[in-house]
Formats: sequence, structure tokens, C-alpha cells
Amino acid sequence: MKRILVLGAQVPFVRGGAELLNESLVTEINKLEGYQAELVQLPYKWYPEEQLFDDIMAWRMLDLTESNGKKVDLVIATKFPTYAAKHPNKVLWLVHQHRYFYDLEFSRYDAMHNAEDSKQIRDKIRAIDTKLIGECKPVYTIAQNVSNRLKKYNGIDSTALFPPAPLSATIKSGSYGDYIVYLGRVELIKRVDLLVEALRESKKDVKVIIIGKGDDMVRIQKLIETYGLQKRCKMLGYVEDEVLIDTLANAKALFYAPLDEDYGYATIEAFLAKKLVVTCEDSGEVANIVKDTGSGFVCDVDPKKIAKVFDEIYSYTDLELSLKAASGYKFASEISWKNVLDKLVIQNT
Repeated sequence: MKRILVLGAQVPFVRGGAELLNESLVTEINKLEGYQAELVQLPYKWYPEEQLFDDIMAWRMLDLTESNGKKVDLVIATKFPTYAAKHPNKVLWLVHQHRYFYDLEFSRYDAMHNAEDSKQIRDKIRAIDTKLIGECKPVYTIAQNVSNRLKKYNGIDSTALFPPAPLSATIKSGSYGDYIVYLGRVELIKRVDLLVEALRESKKDVKVIIIGKGDDMVRIQKLIETYGLQKRCKMLGYVEDEVLIDTLANAKALFYAPLDEDYGYATIEAFLAKKLVVTCEDSGEVANIVKDTGSGFVCDVDPKKIAKVFDEIYSYTDLELSLKAASGYKFASEISWKNVLDKLVIQNT
């Protein structure tokens, strides 16, 4: 029996794509004959900035070579700072690093840099990252956008290994309704306000459904009310999987345009439901995938231009929408756990 530990950094009371990925990975490994997997998580706190060194040390001090007297054959690190763990057979499937010290630094989405020596802390963290990630053999990422960042800031080569979306097996396609859907956390960096601003500018009777929760919900709701869009834009918060699947299945299209997104499960889910995806030029892997497949629109970060795309989508017949979404559906359908497990687990044990 090969024993695998998947390592996760967990912000208590926060659940997102990284948590879903870790849980799904453990589930899929446990389906393999002769393999047993467990998820090991430590709480993660990134403030004050000096705390990051304690987070790294907490992982570094763990003995993960064995458990209950039995050898651990492989550890799979995921995001910062799990790759600090020591193990002779350590593989990385990188979700992302501490982005406030990388691509988000000094942007409007950056966290507060309260430490007087924040630049020194940043530089030290980057150097530590380079060393610790260099211990991992091989190095995979969840998307080409993450690989590009790793090469740019740390000089490390890696291979993108796309994960299937957690709901892939249950996603279905339905009709093309009269609304654009958003799926994901409602936070500043996800730029749900662009969707509301574009709705305000649209000339056709576009409607919007927003599924998800987050710190930006109050601001988005006030924006909807300020523009008098309550009848055209509904915020549903978290919903049961069945409701999410049905809502996506019958949407006209998906809007998903975070800043420099690592991957974006919503894109894959929309493609599986045979929907077009509307995103922005600076939306990272979402923009890359939409460009590569041609199953959607990559817009400037401009609500008026996004609104024109919405109006264009509303002019298409159902057949035209289905044909335009075909390439995206093919792309998403070929993302498999078999490919992930072959490269990440089987080839390393």
C-alpha cells in the first residue's frame, strides 16, 4: 500500500478552489488500487507580515516521513507555505504562492504592508520560495498562468497540469436562458462590479444571476440598488450544488473576469455546460483558455465594451451559441483525473 499525504494551508472559516482541489485530489487517489491518501492541513495566517516566517517554520518542523510506524511514500505540496515540509519524495502541484509579494504587490488588490521592513520580508520570502520549491521534484502547477509567474519571479520551470472542476461529473447543458451567470467568491479581486457596470450599459434586456459569497457582497448589492438594477440582477449567495448546476445549465453565458486568475473552475464548468465565457484581457488563465478555445470573448477592462459583448451574445440563436461553445466543451471534457494521477502520483511512487 502506497501512502500519500496531500498538504494544504487552510485559512480557518474560508473555503475556496484550493480547498476543493485538495479534497478532490485525496478522494481520487483513494480510488486507486494500492494507494491510500490523507489530507494534512495547518492553519494559515498572513498578517502581520512577520507571521509568514512562522507559517513556513511550522511546516518545516513536521516529520512527514512516517505515520504510526509506517512509511509515507510521497507528499504533494500545493500552495504557500506547504512546500516548506521536508520529505525525501516531495512533489509540488502549485496552486499559487503568497501573491501579495508577487503579481499583486502595490496593486489595488494588495494587502496592507504594515511592517517597516516589508520590502526585506518580501525579498526574503521570495528567496525562501525559490529554495523550497527547488526541493520539489517534479514541479507542476494548476495552470500555465501559475507556471509563467513561477518562471518570472523565481526562475523555476514547471509543467501545467489542469485539474478537473469538482462538479465536472454532474455538470449538464440545458437551454439558453435570458441571463448571464457569475460563479465564484464575491471579492474585490474577482471584479463582480464589472459585471454590474456592464449590465447597466447593455442595450438589450440582459439579466444577471450572481452565485457566491464574499467580502464584497455589501458593496455589490449597493451598486445594484444605486443603478436600479434589482429586477435584472439577483445575488443568490451560496446555493446547493443542484441549484448551481441547473442555473448554469440554463444560462445564456458565464461572466468571469478576476484579475490574473490562477485557473478558474467556473470557466471549465461553463464549458462543460456548453456556455460561452466572457472575460477580460488581464484575467490570467481564464483569458488564456478562452483565447485558445475561441469559446467566448476576451474584452478590455471596460464595462461599455463588455456590455456590447453581452448584447452580441443576446443576438445569437441557440444553435449559434452551441456551435461557438463546442471547442470549449471539447477542451474541458479532455481534462481528467487520470492524467493528473498518472503524472503526480503514479510516476512518483
